[in-house]
Amino acid sequence: MADTHAQDYVMRLLRVDLSEGAISREELEPAAARAYLGGCALGARIMYDEVPAGIPWSDPRNRFMVLTGPLTGTRVPGSGGYTVCAQGALTGGTASTQAQGVFGAYLRFCGLNGLVFQGASQKWVYLLIDQQGDAHLRDASHLAGKDTWETEEAIVQELGRREREVGVVSIGPAGENLVRWASVMGEKGHAAAHNGVGAVMGSKKLKAIVLLRGETSVPVRDEAGLAKVAKAIIEPVIARGSGVHYYGTLNGVQSNYARGNLPVKNYTTNVWEISEEQFAKFSGPYMHEHFEPKRIHPCWACPNRHCHFMTITEGPYSGMVVEEPEYEQLSAFSANLGINEVASVMMLANTVDRLGLDTNEAGWVLSCAMECYERGILTAEDTGGLELTWGNVEAVREMLHRIARREGVGDILAEGVARAVREIGRGAEEIGVYTVKGATPRGHDHRGRWTEMFDTCVSESGALDNTLFVADLTQFGLPAQVNGFDPDMLAKAEARMKGAMQFEDSMVTCRFNTRMNVKLLSEAVSAVTGWDFTFEEAMQVGRRAVNLMRAFNIRNGITNEMDRPSPRYGSTPTDGPAAGQAIAPHFDRMLQQYYAFMGWDETGRPLPETLKALGLDKVAADLWEQNSP
Repeated sequence: MADTHAQDYVMRLLRVDLSEGAISREELEPAAARAYLGGCALGARIMYDEVPAGIPWSDPRNRFMVLTGPLTGTRVPGSGGYTVCAQGALTGGTASTQAQGVFGAYLRFCGLNGLVFQGASQKWVYLLIDQQGDAHLRDASHLAGKDTWETEEAIVQELGRREREVGVVSIGPAGENLVRWASVMGEKGHAAAHNGVGAVMGSKKLKAIVLLRGETSVPVRDEAGLAKVAKAIIEPVIARGSGVHYYGTLNGVQSNYARGNLPVKNYTTNVWEISEEQFAKFSGPYMHEHFEPKRIHPCWACPNRHCHFMTITEGPYSGMVVEEPEYEQLSAFSANLGINEVASVMMLANTVDRLGLDTNEAGWVLSCAMECYERGILTAEDTGGLELTWGNVEAVREMLHRIARREGVGDILAEGVARAVREIGRGAEEIGVYTVKGATPRGHDHRGRWTEMFDTCVSESGALDNTLFVADLTQFGLPAQVNGFDPDMLAKAEARMKGAMQFEDSMVTCRFNTRMNVKLLSEAVSAVTGWDFTFEEAMQVGRRAVNLMRAFNIRNGITNEMDRPSPRYGSTPTDGPAAGQAIAPHFDRMLQQYYAFMGWDETGRPLPETLKALGLDKVAADLWEQNSP
């Protein structure tokens, strides 16, 4: 039974004008709160309404948002995260990227649903929010130059607190130096990394956001109903046993390599030259047994037990304390760079986190640079004496630091793969792995995962939106299993699923827990808010976000010609399990089918009737009445 004494769902935002040093509060109208919920969808709405068309990402008029969802800080598993939204530094279009941990929950406990930063400070500052939700800007000049771990430790010490009493998200040297693929890091291991949101934070001279764990509980209308939904989410997570539940994604290297989905040397091959002994170390059991997992620091309300601080116990980096790596980090710095020692890969993953860089872009930037070096496109003179040969761990480590400092060729690589290959020239454009929009894929060889390549290319946020490997496809009216090399079915599946992940990212829940289960998430929203919230309404929220982001991108010059892979990204594997599978001949047809299924015209512009059905009448007028061809 619903708790009739609980508050109605109210969305409270803290707005920080960094140019003026002014802080204010606002509440969303109830209809807007229901239409956008939080996270990705709310960020898309604010972006479209408030960020002028045609400005660069570093303009003070850009927004930098940290947003939660209605489930954040509740008993729903993995509900402690936050979404970062902005005009992205890599694509110039929308950025919406998520991080887990406890920061989002702590923000809700301060009585807030989100933070909206505008303007730009003249000096480095950080925002401090206390237990009652009172906010203050503090000088952060003493934190400038510190990496993300050092920043968090300094702030916790400055406040006289213990680590888990304080939530900190910050940027490292990369964000300070406006590296286009800088990340926002929280709690020494949780990254909101895609599309250069750390650079946007740096452009505003905002070094960190700091929360003291608040004293306000998250209002829930139906506690019993929410407990039932939470149990339904947790049970299959636990039932998966010792996989993700205990080891996180550490086993992903071996399983993806077996399927031909592990990137090797910048997509030049699918065969990894590694010994059996070395390969065996890329596993959860080995790393947990040999690298001394220390204190676990789980995300809010998460049943999984895979976030540990670990100590490297072998090789030249023995004694180094690192955060347990994820698959994306292992993938980025192992086979893709010709590095076979797992301890070295763990060190590089930790380096990227501390510098505040995006793991995925780091892997693709470096693998492209190494192939350029191998081909003579880049020389030792270009690299400042660094020998960027496959497997050269120390050269990779030093280059990451040079990128973060924008030093030498690192200044070019700091622009991201798409811009770097154009600057380097001499054939580099043909070997970079990127989307034409300007982003890079996740840590897989998508030539064997067509659905993810297609999705990454048409993504409005510059990152992967949908995957057939997570969702229960039947909820979208699709077969339980789909042929991953059927172009017509994949275009249909992409459109049918579109909106589900954006809805989940508006809830800001962890995909390893909620698994894009829109029905269960809808029931959770009903329990928290007291609304009769349905699957159909949930998909409307997600599709509203997709179309808003699409409209924002069109307004900023992103065309349908950019919904494509680079030549190397869209190439055909020559060996491995996916050898000979060519997506390129089908890509144009897939795009046209996808646009039609989405209710867009042949150029990818949302039709007026599509927008109006989503309540986006003003957007329809902007796209069609004022800007008719």
